[in-house]
Amino acid sequence: MFKFAIYVSNHGFGHATRMAALAEEFNRFGIFTHVRSARPDFLFRELNPALSCKEDAICDVGVRHTKNLLPDLAETRSAILEIMNRRLEIIEREVEFLRRERIDLIIADIPWLPVEAGTYSGIPVFAISNFDWLFIYERLFVGERRTRPVLNTIFGLYQRVDRAFRLPLSSSSSMASFRNIEKVGLLALRKQVYGDLPSEYGLEPVKPILTCSFGGEGELEIDLKQVCRAWPGYVFSSQTISLPNHIQVGNDADFADLVHGSDVLLTKPGYSSFAEALQDGKFLIYRPRENYPEEEVLIRGIARYPHQAKLDEFPRSVRAWKTLFKGIDLREIGKGKVPNANARIASLMLQRFVELRYAKRKLTSVFDVGSNNLNYALCASDAPIPLHTAQISTGLGKNYQVSEDGSVRVPLADLKSFQKKMGEFLQYDAGIPSLKRAIGTGIHRKLDSGRQLSEWFNRRNISFLVLSEKDETELAWLAARGLIAPNHTALSVDVGGFSTELSWGDDRKKHAGTSLPLGLLTLRQAAREGLSVAQTISEELQKHDLTQPDLVICIGLAATFLARIVKRERFFTPEALHCARISRQELLDLRHKLQSGENEELLQSAMEPQALDILELSAQYYTLLLDKFSTPEFLVCYYGISAGYNLWNKRQRA
Repeated sequence: MFKFAIYVSNHGFGHATRMAALAEEFNRFGIFTHVRSARPDFLFRELNPALSCKEDAICDVGVRHTKNLLPDLAETRSAILEIMNRRLEIIEREVEFLRRERIDLIIADIPWLPVEAGTYSGIPVFAISNFDWLFIYERLFVGERRTRPVLNTIFGLYQRVDRAFRLPLSSSSSMASFRNIEKVGLLALRKQVYGDLPSEYGLEPVKPILTCSFGGEGELEIDLKQVCRAWPGYVFSSQTISLPNHIQVGNDADFADLVHGSDVLLTKPGYSSFAEALQDGKFLIYRPRENYPEEEVLIRGIARYPHQAKLDEFPRSVRAWKTLFKGIDLREIGKGKVPNANARIASLMLQRFVELRYAKRKLTSVFDVGSNNLNYALCASDAPIPLHTAQISTGLGKNYQVSEDGSVRVPLADLKSFQKKMGEFLQYDAGIPSLKRAIGTGIHRKLDSGRQLSEWFNRRNISFLVLSEKDETELAWLAARGLIAPNHTALSVDVGGFSTELSWGDDRKKHAGTSLPLGLLTLRQAAREGLSVAQTISEELQKHDLTQPDLVICIGLAATFLARIVKRERFFTPEALHCARISRQELLDLRHKLQSGENEELLQSAMEPQALDILELSAQYYTLLLDKFSTPEFLVCYYGISAGYNLWNKRQRA
């Protein structure tokens, strides 16, 4: 699993919200993100809690402000000198963190001290922004000789950055401190599901909404009562105003919901405000500040955006505000949206990272397309374990049906949903310079739409191979074999959605293997039909004369997801779960909690909270397997057949 550290400037909310958006994309590709930011936690609430950790860490100071958000030069200068005085302390802290957490890549937006920490740690550093702090400080402190040594230091550190990515609402001069710059699209916080403002606040849905917000650095002086009296609908702000059309929200309100649900945004120029309004096609009313360099490039950046009004000063009467509002054609709002490029940016950064880190290695992207999940592995031909792994739930076989001829059919809606989820996931891997291989298991051996899926993958330049039961058992064995002690025997168990692969042998070669027609989806179906799951499993196991092993190894997602809950791991980190030992008693305790409805604690660690019945079935299945072999525990092998495929593909096969 790749681990990225994202360092956020300690300035306003814009850097934080766009880095939260970027971290979300990395999470979707299974990358663990450590967010280093002292900005409020609520700005990062959309991150996957299993794949992200946010810790307060200050590595720059931004710009300090006085009344009306004007730059306070004296306070800013003092803050810069103070943090540079603590430079060694901060670098030592961050180097210790980077090494302890085994970080693979640093991404900065755009504090400069993490660049130095990356140098000492031997970790590549990428920068992404619409400006650099040298651009800001050189203009704020123009002609000041005493700040020159500090600015030279900042420039020197920025020059060490391996790759820089320039966002829109910028210029070539606003990021001139970096080498190797690539222009990218709009990066902005975007939710999968937005809240509905009229429903949440009990509003009339036909009335337009104006949201007034000035970011995370204070407020501008504005007579908001005049705004409320002039606006023909509702006004949202954090101020306390006793007017019937004013809705007060807290400073920690979900700003993404507010922008998405509003028609007009009244704001100062700021990247996050502008970017989130642009991606939704909202009308922008903004008033620039004096002597703030970033606003020059922000305003030039939206020059062609049709829904905007620049104010040299705020209107001073209700009539003046009404005149302004009458010029807004609410019917046009929502048109002229600027496309969001979050996923493409994450994919490009991932591509550049892999090119930089693994330039001379032969890579293969393996997509283990199971009955209910995708298990992805990015493998190097010279490495026994994957460089990176990821999982998503596809739900392909969740509503399967068996035809009279024994073939399996899935509803068209589920097939379309599978293709959509796969397509969204594939975009992250698309730029990685690797061979693309998809392997089908379980359900795919009987799926009546198998040819359709094969063609779907082939159109994306991904070869698709449906594994035989024999080949799948071999791949499972290859994934588990490295955990067997010398001169010991082991049984490897890979529980899937439609089948279970058993392989047994010693650490040198596989002796035998078999595939059971039992999986978590088929067992769920049996339970729904009123059959005894325990009896079904026991009867199938009795059909096979299996050798007593020294060790039982359970591989893949089912065992790993179970281990995370049993071990109460806060995060989904394979290093913490690989080689974990799960006892029979722990399985019994888990089943007791599930059956008694004590699920609140379990839900915090469940990878699929909506499928606790599958979790209970897997705990029951593994318990019966342990009973079959009279062993008190099993060893978890996180790496499944996608890793086994890499090993299988390396050697000569008959």
